[in-house]
Amino acid sequence: MPDYPPLSSLSIVSALHDIPEISYIYRDDGVLVAMNATCERLTGVPRAAAVGVFNLFANEAVVGPVLMQGYRNAFRGETQILPPTEMRLEKQRLGDIEVRSSLTWVETLLIPLERAPDGTAPYVLGIQRDVSALVHTRNEIEAAKQQIDFQRDTIISLEAARKEIEAQKMTIHALSTPVIEVWDGIVTLPLLGHFDAERVSRMTSELLDAVVRTQARYVILDLTGIAVIDTATSDHLLRIVGAVGLLGATGVLVGIRADVAQTLVGLGVGLDHLRLYQNLRQALKACMREQGLF
Repeated sequence: MPDYPPLSSLSIVSALHDIPEISYIYRDDGVLVAMNATCERLTGVPRAAAVGVFNLFANEAVVGPVLMQGYRNAFRGETQILPPTEMRLEKQRLGDIEVRSSLTWVETLLIPLERAPDGTAPYVLGIQRDVSALVHTRNEIEAAKQQIDFQRDTIISLEAARKEIEAQKMTIHALSTPVIEVWDGIVTLPLLGHFDAERVSRMTSELLDAVVRTQARYVILDLTGIAVIDTATSDHLLRIVGAVGLLGATGVLVGIRADVAQTLVGLGVGLDHLRLYQNLRQALKACMREQGLF
């Protein structure tokens, strides 16, 4: 049995109970030799049952690897400041002692006492501060930060998707309304799909720009790709033909099927004043003939 200095000779023992935090002293054989009232109250371990009975090294699984390594370093004479450590004592038994602790996280300071000439310490004073509320707040902040990061990443992804959709939409518009200069002074515009106000506005603008740029005299609107024409669509077509006429060009419609023509008549759209041809080939030949190209 090592010759330990009497515990009563340690001046820190008399001040142990004045420390407001959890405080205790271990001997280097692992035996708990002193603890204050705060330790007793917050850990739920009665001093009479623990002091001189509980052994640190016999309960390594309960103490945990971080704290255990800290104690070993402290007995070697190294003061230890340990980060918050989670305590799970609610349903533990320390030897014959049933623990009813409300602690969750503690921050630990380990101070070697009565160092020997070789630097080792026969006693270690432990002071623990309950930082459960602080750790829980930090966890909440971290969880909130992760949620914010997730939301920011989601917003960035949605914005990237929106830009991609917009770019695809622009590409589709460009591909679905190609203005083609088929001959000197003659441009054609194949019409496909459904028409809304935004698309018609864009289409008309691009078509008029092409008429001015190419100095076209004829604009052939190919309706072969339009399966259904309603009142709105027919109105859009007439507006395009009228806009072309204001620039001195002649609007020509081709590809109107019999059922579509009947629909137009039924909608009250007069066809007598429009240049109509069965297909693009016929329209192109007529326009070239009028220009004296053959």
